[in-house]
Amino acid sequence: MKEITHNEYHKSINKTVDYINDNLKKSINLKSLARISNISEFHFHRLFKAFIGETIGSYITRQRIEKSAQIIQTSNRTLSEIAEKVGYQTSYSLSKAFKKHFGISPTAFRNIETFFSSKSTISKFKPLNLNPEIINIDKKELVYIRIISKYGSEKDYDVAWGKLIEFGKEQNIISPKTEYIGLSFDNPNITKSDKCRFYACISSDKIIEPYSEFGLKTIKKGKFAVFKLKGCYSELNNLYHSIYFDWLPNSTFKLRDNIPFEKYLNNPNKVNASEILTEIFIPIN
Repeated sequence: MKEITHNEYHKSINKTVDYINDNLKKSINLKSLARISNISEFHFHRLFKAFIGETIGSYITRQRIEKSAQIIQTSNRTLSEIAEKVGYQTSYSLSKAFKKHFGISPTAFRNIETFFSSKSTISKFKPLNLNPEIINIDKKELVYIRIISKYGSEKDYDVAWGKLIEFGKEQNIISPKTEYIGLSFDNPNITKSDKCRFYACISSDKIIEPYSEFGLKTIKKGKFAVFKLKGCYSELNNLYHSIYFDWLPNSTFKLRDNIPFEKYLNNPNKVNASEILTEIFIPIN
């Protein structure tokens, strides 16, 4: 009975976290989240902290502030437009919360050099000559397991991928056509490393039900710029930096409101590190 209850709670928290991720611009309160999760308000906030490691209020506030930081760095939207997109009623209220969280105003943060210099990371990034393939893809139905940890944490990732693949085999959804996909929701130069959210995913043509820590996610169809990396996963951060701060501002494209994702083309345990193949899909208009 305890195992069944734990699995149901895990499924409910997954549903709640996905709702928050997709609805930051809306008013979100404990009552509505408890209703979505089908857990009483009395128990919900305790369970959320137990599974996620943060109170529901601090989690929502942090997601809104860090999402606004990502938008500031990768677009020319006004602060008022950004405030509306992440659930703040005014640019002043966003600016106040932003400065409290980062210790720097949104205006200063928009100056990339100022921000990265303050974090002593700007020297880490090397300019790349990028020539992506522009393609349209159909929607993808994914089964995921969530990791909240430093990106690339070997132990956490090995355990999660192992569980996911085992679950996929149990559900009979693993085939030669299966795609292995990663969803990274946070920028590690913005979010503390131990709070970074990563969804390890496998594609599925079969309709299955969410179960315990295994949830469902859809990538909508649309146009994507596809960048290829041959080499260690540790090089991904440098590639993302070049995409968002070099390639995108100098291209004719704009970011589209969809999920960027990574597709892993071979098994890193079966090839040399220099032969690992990864594709990054960036949604564009």
